[in-house]
Amino acid sequence: MEFVILFVQIFARTTVFLLILHVVLSMFMSSDRPLRLGITRIVDPILSPFRRFIKPLNGIDFTPAIAIVAVNLIEILLTRLLAQLI
Repeated sequence: MEFVILFVQIFARTTVFLLILHVVLSMFMSSDRPLRLGITRIVDPILSPFRRFIKPLNGIDFTPAIAIVAVNLIEILLTRLLAQLI
């Protein structure tokens, strides 16, 4: 069971890292670069549900920040639930 908790934690932290990397690369790299395209393909399924409800304000997209908070909350809930099952 500890392996499953560790997997959830690593998966959540990797997802948060990719979300942050997506934001940073969008500031400094053009959208036609292969690295940015690959990360965008990974991150877009996570961000698209949030983009339906949260529109950009003055050209600033806050959905990555909301997604990071959501991923962290899901990680906390899953690890606590799995820890109680042990």
